Amino acid sequence: MKFLSHFVQRFRRLQWKLTLFYILTTMVVLIVLEMAGFLIMFGIAKYNVRQTLAYEVGVVAQNVGSNFTGPFINRNRLYEALRDWRLENGTEFQGFSAVVDPEGQLIAVAGEHWAEAGGFGAGLPASVQRHIRTALALEPGSIPLMNTSAYEEKGAIYIVAPIVNAKEIKGALVVKAEQVRTSANNLWEFIPRAFQFFGFSIIAFFIGAAIVGLAFGIVTSRSLVRRLRRILASADRWSQGDFTTFVDDPSGDELGRLAHRLNQMAKQLQHLLRTRQDLAALDERNRLARELHDSVKQQMFAVSIWVNTAKTLIGQDEHAARSHLVEAEKLIRQTQQELRALIHQLRPVALEGKDLAHALEDYVKVWQEQTGIAVEVEAHGGQQVSPLIEEAFFRITQEALANIARHSQASAMKLSLACDETVTLSIRDNGCGFDVRLPDRQGVGLSSMRERVQALGGHIDIRSEKGQGTTIVVRCRQTEIQAV
Repeated sequence: MKFLSHFVQRFRRLQWKLTLFYILTTMVVLIVLEMAGFLIMFGIAKYNVRQTLAYEVGVVAQNVGSNFTGPFINRNRLYEALRDWRLENGTEFQGFSAVVDPEGQLIAVAGEHWAEAGGFGAGLPASVQRHIRTALALEPGSIPLMNTSAYEEKGAIYIVAPIVNAKEIKGALVVKAEQVRTSANNLWEFIPRAFQFFGFSIIAFFIGAAIVGLAFGIVTSRSLVRRLRRILASADRWSQGDFTTFVDDPSGDELGRLAHRLNQMAKQLQHLLRTRQDLAALDERNRLARELHDSVKQQMFAVSIWVNTAKTLIGQDEHAARSHLVEAEKLIRQTQQELRALIHQLRPVALEGKDLAHALEDYVKVWQEQTGIAVEVEAHGGQQVSPLIEEAFFRITQEALANIARHSQASAMKLSLACDETVTLSIRDNGCGFDVRLPDRQGVGLSSMRERVQALGGHIDIRSEKGQGTTIVVRCRQTEIQAV
């Protein structure tokens, strides 16, 4: 059982599959050639009755000459041979089969015949009589194999064949046939005879086909499999990320062209990989720039406000100045925490242990104390928000509030948050506003907002007019909800 399993495993390999394919192909081609020869033989036998009958009479004459080595003493045995050959060959006709001795005397006859005055040959056409005399006059050594003479008259076919052995002419076989019907008239009767003729050749062809197919398959498939293995070896290296390996196949056939194109693909992938690494590094730098802009820069701006306020109060209200410095110190510590958070996956410290709504409320409360701008906060919906959305919306809020504090001259601001399937953040102030259509007003802060929203597949709408304040609305549909 183990040997059988090992044998089957070998034929799963490409080399042995190709070898078996070559063997089967060769055998099928030879079978087709055998069938073509069989059909040609059948057609000749069916549509050339005269030639077929002459061939059969020649075979009978040859058999009689070889079987009757001495004089034709046993005429009964000779009569049986003349009678039975038609049955053996499947040939039917009206007429006779006769043997004449070297003197032209009738020895044996089978079938329809008649006694003619003047002897057996007197009733035959002159051409047939001439063929008989010619056959009896031949030299034994000069007679070719299967020598016959045929003559046709008034629908009757006459066949004359010399009966000869190695030493002498023993007589002549004369056949008269009318309304001939051979086995070739019926394909199913012809098949057994054809197999008798082709039997040994078919076996020889099968053995030859197996040997030729095996040799050709082993030689050809071994070279083919070796080239494919080189391609597979390179493909394995490519799958591990090593695109410096190329297929060594300089041939110009289909496999050679395939190897050339695979080498080109490997070079392109190597180039694309370097480009992707460069783009990834650039994207990471841009991301760090946004994070630093949205976190540390805003905190340092707030620290500068507290410190400047404390400076103006020194000498006037020491207690208030000390209070502002304490707040500045708190912001410095918070900035340190923000930097630590940027190092640890850049997640805002304000979101640690809180959901987005509470983190924004706490941040806005501190911002209101720093800027003195009145703030109204509304939060709706209790659905959990994806951490990616939380971080992006918190950074957008930081940037928006920093812009309000620096540029808007606003006295009030309203923040609304709705946490449903679509998370919506709205920030509106009553400041001086600006013309959003002017390119010079699209600073780093607004660009950072848009980049964050686009990265989440969301939408941001910034509306503002001079003297009418600014409204920022951000919407993002949650595709994945993960626990914080």
